[in-house]
Amino acid sequence: MSYLLVVDDEADIRDIFELILRRSFSLEVVLAESGNKAIEVIRTRGVPKVVISDMNMLDGDGIYLFTTMRESGWNVPFIICSTNAKEIQKKYPDMYGVIEKPDIIGPAVQMVDRLLKRSDTQPSFVAIRISFLMRLGTTSYDLYMSLSDSNFVKVLNAGDAFVVSDANRFVAKNIDYLYLSAADADLFLQNFEKNLATLSESTPSPSDLAGLTLDSLESVERMARSLGWTPDVLYAARRAIDLAVKTVSLNANLFRAYKARLSSGGGPYSRHVGMLAFLACGFCYKLGWVSESTQMKLGLAALLHDLTVDEEIYDDIILWNQAASDLADKTPAVVKYRNHPYEAASLVQSMKNIPPDVDQIILQHHEMRDGRGFPRGLNPNRISPMASVFIIVEDLINFTADAEDLDQRVQEFLKLKESQYSSGNFRKVFEAMRETAQIGS
Repeated sequence: MSYLLVVDDEADIRDIFELILRRSFSLEVVLAESGNKAIEVIRTRGVPKVVISDMNMLDGDGIYLFTTMRESGWNVPFIICSTNAKEIQKKYPDMYGVIEKPDIIGPAVQMVDRLLKRSDTQPSFVAIRISFLMRLGTTSYDLYMSLSDSNFVKVLNAGDAFVVSDANRFVAKNIDYLYLSAADADLFLQNFEKNLATLSESTPSPSDLAGLTLDSLESVERMARSLGWTPDVLYAARRAIDLAVKTVSLNANLFRAYKARLSSGGGPYSRHVGMLAFLACGFCYKLGWVSESTQMKLGLAALLHDLTVDEEIYDDIILWNQAASDLADKTPAVVKYRNHPYEAASLVQSMKNIPPDVDQIILQHHEMRDGRGFPRGLNPNRISPMASVFIIVEDLINFTADAEDLDQRVQEFLKLKESQYSSGNFRKVFEAMRETAQIGS
């Protein structure tokens, strides 16, 4: 059976190629995570119509795959994705095409379009893998299930959290894909490409930048032990924060302001920001939202959410939060504090390298389940899944502050806060957090 073969070691990239190719072409799209896996696919299924491959992969890179296919007589159009497009084109002129990262979506469709006939009719709904949605944790668009080729029913609303229990519910019915409307698929792809560009520009390198986000890793590791986290969770969190700090550094004015806030070292602001960044990214990973772009957004929001707040407010942050929640309090200092989510979100919106959704997390980080939060008093159904993670983690940090028996205090939090986080995206996120924190173990 004719098919298109996509080869990439990053699951997000494989899935995004599958989405765009399935939308435009009627052929099956088969995925492989390395050059050697791709060769196994070809030997099993036969030669594909087109191959789109990443360059740098373990277990057989793109050049290895290309040369092996040529030596085996599998002379099909081969498109490679790389950051060194001109170099590859010079060295391998018989390669059909080279796509220069991070701009991959449009060029891939255009190249395949020159080789294959497009579907006669463009679909009204576009398939997206459930495993992809699980890694992202949320989508800003309605999601549908296919009952037939022409009948689709909505199963998740735009902005709903997507957690393990959701994925398992569909997998139990042998459903591997949900669907976006064609219009929403276009918007989804645009946002994904923006995130990909940010990740590409923000590739972490060994430096002291991550040290700016945390004064004491010991506090984070202590909390991680109480939550039953393994070292890989903290590793993922550290990488996400490295990416976040590198992204901040791309904006000179923002980076100067960020460094100035941390210059004193060891203060309550820097401790809070560091704890929040690590724990928010760690919880994100534990929830199954392992996409780097999702984790990095939480890391960015943690680093920047209180950038406009005066340092001394951290001496009694809980009282300030209570005062800001009382809309009758018109004291100038309280009003200023009440509006700081607006100020920080506006600052982030003005920066070109910050990915979508970060400003929304910052704007919502003081909202509450009962609608008594600030600055907008949102009901829980309007608070985004990632903001829900952020809010719960910040509450956990405040609840356990300076606790001698941290294990007991964490378990108290998870039990006492269950009713508080019982609606909207809070409910899904908190339930998943309770499970990942091994409550009662």
